[in-house]
Amino acid sequence: CRFGWLGDHSKKPLARTELKEAVLGKDRTDRGGKIIKAVIAAANEKLRHLCGLELATANSAADAAPDASQAAGPSQAEATQEATQERAVGGGAASKLLLVNVLPRAVAPEPADGKLVFYALVETVLNLLSDHGGRLPESELTETWLPKLGLKEKDTLPGLGTAKVCDLISKRMVTEGFLVKTQGAYAQGPRAVLSRSSEAANTFRGELEG
Repeated sequence: CRFGWLGDHSKKPLARTELKEAVLGKDRTDRGGKIIKAVIAAANEKLRHLCGLELATANSAADAAPDASQAAGPSQAEATQEATQERAVGGGAASKLLLVNVLPRAVAPEPADGKLVFYALVETVLNLLSDHGGRLPESELTETWLPKLGLKEKDTLPGLGTAKVCDLISKRMVTEGFLVKTQGAYAQGPRAVLSRSSEAANTFRGELEG
């Protein structure tokens, strides 16, 4: 549980190998991952009981990301349950873990101004991905769509210091799991699939288009 909490503070998906080394040590073998599955199952029982959270597998965007026709999805808790049918305790090929909310009516704290600006940029990029079948080449995003939004690659945003827009997308969004980048194109990352509120995302898009 403590390892999951500490990892979540970094906003990065947890590697199963890191969890295994932290809990079992580097030298202990775990054939088939049976021991670590039991450890995750026990941790999830405590996490659900104490704070309504759960360690879930961060499947690849190709397997977990909904297509554009599913943009108006269910609530966060329902979406989490659907997107994580294969939980960490169930095995599978996923090698990353995320702490996700499993409460039906979670109360989220109001982010600071800088985070609000960053999350607005995240939502904008994720909406662009949804409109393009869930995948968008980096060159098309930076050279075509950012200018249409009135942004340049080297622009900075309020409350985010000297971080450039291009770095916020290619580095921070990827590092924090909102995006994955493969073969020069972006797709939804595990955090966008598992921890994103569909209701809030739809509200944001409605206000953006209205």
